[in-house]
Amino acid sequence: MKDVPIELRTEDRIVTESAAAYPCTCLRLRRISRQITNMYDAALAEHGVSIVTYAVLSVLSREAPLTLSALADRVGTDRTTLSRTVERMRAADLVMTTCGDDRRERRLSLTEHGRTTAAAARTAWQETARQLKAQYGEERLASLHALLADLEEVAGKDPADDECVEKKSPHHA
Repeated sequence: MKDVPIELRTEDRIVTESAAAYPCTCLRLRRISRQITNMYDAALAEHGVSIVTYAVLSVLSREAPLTLSALADRVGTDRTTLSRTVERMRAADLVMTTCGDDRRERRLSLTEHGRTTAAAARTAWQETARQLKAQYGEERLASLHALLADLEEVAGKDPADDECVEKKSPHHA
């Protein structure tokens, strides 16, 4: 992705900075997320899967059968988004559904083709992970994972749950 200059307006002057230098956490995380996703997607493409599809294959190879809700929870996405991915995977004969304990419940598991694809894609995923570790450094990557885990916890926290946040009465605006 090309580094596109961004115009920032501060008081009466305009400052132009590259996207990499822009101090916006959201922008920087989205940008690096796309770059890393593209790296993994390129490695997985020869197996006909994306990183999201691989995540589903990986979870189902360890924990199947799962309901769509349980799978969405494990993959870290919402149920609606995941349902579209699962439908494409069903059409590609990677996953199948079976009835659960309740007639309304559907459970997902891998087909034989899905198991074979997961195993082949796992090798490509592991090689990409090794390359990233070699390029960035094992210690730095471990530190990044720890920082991201902390950030994920903070970002997912409801400020109303914080004891230090003053609770406003419903009568105050």
